[in-house]
Amino acid sequence: MLISLALCHTVITEEKENGDLIYNASSPDELALVNFAKYCGVEYRGIDENRIMKIKCPDGELLYRLIYVLEFNSTRKR
Repeated sequence: MLISLALCHTVITEEKENGDLIYNASSPDELALVNFAKYCGVEYRGIDENRIMKIKCPDGELLYRLIYVLEFNSTRKR
């Protein structure tokens, strides 16, 4: 479940000079879920130019390929 929370979103990461990450999200719900996963030990580390998403877990780093993004729109809201 935590890996799903850390992967299924449209959050953008920005790295500070000291190496810390800042999460930028269009939805406060997405931001809260990504922060909760991080709090529980499953940290979203960003996505690279090859659409590979990186997750840092207690077991090490996991890599996942982003296949598709289902954008939110007013039609799907209904």
